Amino acid sequence: MNILIPDSWLKEHLKTRATPRQIAEYLSLCSQSVEKLTKVLNDWVYEIEVTTNRPDCFSVYGIARELAAILPRFKIPAKLNPLTASRCQPAVKKDGLPLQVKIADSSLCPRFTALIFDNIAIKSSPKIVSERLEKSGIRALNNVVDISNYLMLELGQPMHTFDYDKIRGAKMILRESAGGEKITTLDGQARSLPEGTIIIEDGDGRIIDLCGIMGGENSAVDENTKRVLLFVQTYDPAKIRQACQKMAFRTEAASRFEKGVDPEGVMTGIALAAAMFGKNCGAKAAGSLIDIYPYPLKQKTIKLDLNLVNKIMGVEIPKKEIVNILDSLGFSVISSQSAVISFSVPHWRDNDISIPEDLIEEIARIHGYHNLPAILPGGQIPQQPENSLLTWQKRLKEALKYWGFIETANYSMTSQDILQKMKINSDECLKIANPLNEDGVFMRPTLIPSLLEVIAKNKTEKIQIFESANIYIPTTKNTLPAEVLMLCGAIFSQKSNFYQAKGIVETLLNEIGIDGYQFLPYPLKKTFYGKIFQPGRTAELMVGGNSLGIVGEISRPVLLRFGINGVVTVFDLDLQELIKYAAGIKKYTIIPKYPAIIEDLSFIFPPQILVGEVLQSIKSISPIIWSAELIDTFGDTRTIRITYQNPRKTLTDGEVEEIRNKIIKAIEKQFGAQLKA
Repeated sequence: MNILIPDSWLKEHLKTRATPRQIAEYLSLCSQSVEKLTKVLNDWVYEIEVTTNRPDCFSVYGIARELAAILPRFKIPAKLNPLTASRCQPAVKKDGLPLQVKIADSSLCPRFTALIFDNIAIKSSPKIVSERLEKSGIRALNNVVDISNYLMLELGQPMHTFDYDKIRGAKMILRESAGGEKITTLDGQARSLPEGTIIIEDGDGRIIDLCGIMGGENSAVDENTKRVLLFVQTYDPAKIRQACQKMAFRTEAASRFEKGVDPEGVMTGIALAAAMFGKNCGAKAAGSLIDIYPYPLKQKTIKLDLNLVNKIMGVEIPKKEIVNILDSLGFSVISSQSAVISFSVPHWRDNDISIPEDLIEEIARIHGYHNLPAILPGGQIPQQPENSLLTWQKRLKEALKYWGFIETANYSMTSQDILQKMKINSDECLKIANPLNEDGVFMRPTLIPSLLEVIAKNKTEKIQIFESANIYIPTTKNTLPAEVLMLCGAIFSQKSNFYQAKGIVETLLNEIGIDGYQFLPYPLKKTFYGKIFQPGRTAELMVGGNSLGIVGEISRPVLLRFGINGVVTVFDLDLQELIKYAAGIKKYTIIPKYPAIIEDLSFIFPPQILVGEVLQSIKSISPIIWSAELIDTFGDTRTIRITYQNPRKTLTDGEVEEIRNKIIKAIEKQFGAQLKA
């Protein structure tokens, strides 16, 4: 997340003679990266990229606090000016306006503070406030709303202002939404609230605040507002982020709350706000200060072994320098022994400092990564174990490339329309909770429609494409989906390519050393596969009794729904299961020095005979049958090419004739076939 900070505002909190360019350079070296430095009128504005783990730096004061520790390392004096008003409790009126607060679950809002102001005069903010807001990328509205925005930028503490008189019953109930509830936010948008979103309702049950994100329109401050409720709080970061993700809606306040806001900084915020209300609005406190803080932050202590510091950093840092660096960042020494020092963690760093290594990282960045010696590590380079899945995937992809296939990369999401074209029931697919658009509502249960879309968009006479990616299959409720790595290829032309696709799959299997496979007619039953493939032109790949994929022609109706005029044959293989049968080492067979005898036999087969079973039967008759393969089909006639070869001698005609007769008898007996003359 990037923030904008005017130099004049920064220098209000940091006493230093450092120039803007020095600040940009040294802050980037030791803390947050300054992406851009821009001259605006007579001021400079820093655009700073703040890392997610440093919510304490999402403010002018947070950056000033960092620079107070960094600049002296570059021999530039710098002193952090204290927030004087933060040390004062705001003046309150004990017998003032009432406000009843109820929090359903304290974990939703660890700290809740509120203070009512009366005698409000709505007008424009002072020039310095409006100019600083504009330079920081926020539009100035009026003196009341600008106070909350101003202090959010200055302190990193979001706060909200309500029109007190619009809170019916002077009552606020903070709870989680039940699902199906709605709120119209300050931007005029009606929003449906996901279940579990933190909200506030008033005494009449109206939702008046989308907590941590944006206030409700029905409680907004306007030109008629006379009494204001200032609301400063912290929330469960996970709840705020979940709500933002589900609603696809994020604000400046939400960007801070979802990363964690320091509960100990709340009173500083309300004290400074009270001072600004008095100065800019002529307001006075009109009620007691409400501060609900059931579980105050406990002091965190970390023991640091100095030997560990030197070991991790690779250089020896003196003990005095370690203490000075951490002290400049707010870490105080609790106890000190010869090589172990206990430090207290400042409350603004409670979220991201937990272990000694975190302290070492702080020491290293302030000492300066650029000051560490650039010495390459010695010794033997550790060997990373090979990922067999990726290795086999790469091997198969390269093979397809050499055979004329083009690899495609498609989105993992698909739409309701695509599922309907494939006759896939969307209720059986994984639905995305917060889709960005209608084209990506579901996670793909198959790669086939993605390839069909590619074919439809490429107006060519023939195309061979493939994709290897995960598909997503829903499992039981509240568990992660099954992610299955698939290899899917498609051949498009104006004639049938079934046998070509089947041959490619066979060659892929041979490439990775898989034998003993067979193709069976696909049953075309309940699965969505059976609804998209052409009967009689579909085969299921079986290895070891397990189904590992399918080869088949897509049915004409499906192709027309995609706008494809032609024939598309696909192979869809479960890569994760397939490689379980792959051979890591290829088997080498010596080429026989004696010649082979090759002959073709044509048989007339009864309907529904599986040629694969016929070929297996032929090969089992004799060890000198080197191979048997189907080479031609015409009606019920199948022509099989048989290769006879003996690696130890030259075969005689009599030996071949004997084996041939056994083949003919076996085929006629087992399959009811008849040799064609």
